[in-house]
Amino acid sequence: MGKLKLSDWASIAEIVGGVVVVMSLVYVGIQIKQTTIEVREGNRQELISRAFNATGRVAASPELAAIFSKVAEGQPLSAPEATQYAYFVRGLLYDIQEAFLLHLEDRLSDEYWDTREATFLVYMTNPSAREVYERDKAIGVLHDRFVHWADQRLANQ
Repeated sequence: MGKLKLSDWASIAEIVGGVVVVMSLVYVGIQIKQTTIEVREGNRQELISRAFNATGRVAASPELAAIFSKVAEGQPLSAPEATQYAYFVRGLLYDIQEAFLLHLEDRLSDEYWDTREATFLVYMTNPSAREVYERDKAIGVLHDRFVHWADQRLANQ
């Protein structure tokens, strides 16, 4: 085998450079996938924490638990009870709206989004909760894309 010419070395360098570029792209792709997984897990954990805190507030408060019992039984609420319940539902709506937007941005898994969607649909079977949704929608405090989705889902219920 004879001596390699400068053009041969240039060809070898070009091949090696191409391999390094491909390896770099694969590495970047793996890093992006890992980051996406971590972002989804962080978002899911944040939403779980907020849902746990909301549920914990009801469990720890005999007053709120009584309100939820009345709502479940279809009993009328006093004005202060209706206000408390409305604020709880409003918090739930904002939480589900956030999950919806994260899901649209592919920052929340389909599996977890399905649980938030089911929660929304269950709550909206209650007329008092539905009134809170309709009021918040009417005053414009809910995101347009969320309202469009919610209205479609509720129409199919």
